[in-house]
Amino acid sequence: MTILAIDFETATSEAASACAVGLAFVEGGEVTQRHYTLIRPADLRFDPGNIRVHGIRPHDVLDAPSFPEVFAGFADRLEGALVVAHNASFDLKVLGACLSLYGLAQPRFSALCTVAVSRRLWPDSPNHKLSTMAARFGVGFRHHHAGDDAFACATIALEGVQAAGARDVSDLADRLGLRREVAARRERALGGIADRALASQLRPAGAGRGPFRYTVRGSRGTPYDVLLAQFGQAGAWRLACSCPGARFRAECRHVRALHEGDFTDLAPTEAPALAHLERFLLDRAKL
Repeated sequence: MTILAIDFETATSEAASACAVGLAFVEGGEVTQRHYTLIRPADLRFDPGNIRVHGIRPHDVLDAPSFPEVFAGFADRLEGALVVAHNASFDLKVLGACLSLYGLAQPRFSALCTVAVSRRLWPDSPNHKLSTMAARFGVGFRHHHAGDDAFACATIALEGVQAAGARDVSDLADRLGLRREVAARRERALGGIADRALASQLRPAGAGRGPFRYTVRGSRGTPYDVLLAQFGQAGAWRLACSCPGARFRAECRHVRALHEGDFTDLAPTEAPALAHLERFLLDRAKL
């Protein structure tokens, strides 16, 4: 049986926005293979809170493979495997949401949560966070780096094998009664309503009449207008802000933040206009 620890990082609060994944394969009581890759989400919208957690920004994933490309690299090993994750409900939700988004089949496998293992075997721990348990076992790692997190998770599972006197991680899951079965799901034909909605979000920024107007909040809460429009004889699309700083430089701090995918100061925006902004930022980053 294949045993692998998995960890995802996401670009937003949406489960289908995976932007990185780490894998750690366990064989013969040790981690024998480790894999890490960035993932290019379906769009380049990153929530500032997520960026603060893992440090991944839109420009980091421009040349990264899409989720289907990444999944193809380990899909065959997932069938019938035991998947280990710390707070497994989150990582399984991300996996399932990404598979659903792209209409991909979900293999049948079982899962084990090392948070539950930690609570069962080490109740004396002040908490059972990944960082706390990793420190307990002397694992040095970069927290919220998916590759390091997956390795730390695998290490916790192996420590659990020793603590419980189990034969291996699979036996550990059964001894503790923590194995969760995940059913297979067939591939979905694309072209439905959800797929058309996704496609509409990825139209070029120039599609439609424009210009598109957004509102950003200044440092003192003053609202300013940001315009996405075509300027000059060449008709190039760019952002222009009405704040005082924009009078003295081509790129004020509000425009610079938007260029970096930071929407912290952006006021709530209707989905169609936001989709145009996201597509503009994607096209600009490719230049």
